[in-house]
Amino acid sequence: YIVSFLEKYNLDFELFVSKYKYHIKEHLFSLSPTLYTDIIVYGGDGTFNEVINGILKRKDDYVPRLGLLPGGSGNSVMHDLNAINIDSALQLIINNNVKHIDVMKLEYANQTKYSINIVGWGMVADVAYLAEKLRFLGPSRYTIASLLYILFSKNRYATLIIDSKKEKNNYLFIMVSNTIYTGKGMKISPNAKLDDGLLDINIVKNNVSKLQLFKLLPQIFTGRHINSKYVKYFNGKSIQINFKDKQILNIDGEISNGENIKISILEKKLPIYY
Repeated sequence: YIVSFLEKYNLDFELFVSKYKYHIKEHLFSLSPTLYTDIIVYGGDGTFNEVINGILKRKDDYVPRLGLLPGGSGNSVMHDLNAINIDSALQLIINNNVKHIDVMKLEYANQTKYSINIVGWGMVADVAYLAEKLRFLGPSRYTIASLLYILFSKNRYATLIIDSKKEKNNYLFIMVSNTIYTGKGMKISPNAKLDDGLLDINIVKNNVSKLQLFKLLPQIFTGRHINSKYVKYFNGKSIQINFKDKQILNIDGEISNGENIKISILEKKLPIYY
């Protein structure tokens, strides 16, 4: 369907289909910078993440325009672009409107990665990890994983450094966003903008009861959670999260491990159709 659409508009393109994890990144590393002005990506948030890392980790500053097409289960970034179906996303490319969006730079475990969506630690990472193990349950696995986490949640201690301000506490979760949405339409950071040069940060300390948490979590779908006394929601340029040992991280819906992580913003780094 996508190929037929592009042919209808007489666009000159080549098709690449990934066959295994990190195949996209390998392919983008080897691309000649003179061949393509645009890269159109059909996939989910994890696929977009692999493309962005494949481009930004090159050594030659090659940054093509990106067209993003929804092909995943969550499609968080596509919600921000108001293009959650394939036709509206393809139309963005044909309209030829481009803007440069911010990119989050992640430094952890002696490596550097990039993200345009979210980085989560604590409950938001543990739920994603558990949901992956419950994939056989279908879309309901995220709800079930969340309920299980609430019933068996554990303490999470960390030291935060946010724009040089330091605090140490016991946290339920920390979510750092470049987009409004995460998961299936959850407005985790309702005031976020893709090109404002700021991180949107949600912090929930572990001083909330299980009952209060049951009431709080559904509010994330509307963004009303930021009005709760249990949620601290604000902007920053950088945040560093230090833990005592290795922790699970949720990076654009993909699970990773790291001991400490520093997240900073690269302003207007990536041109995308919107």
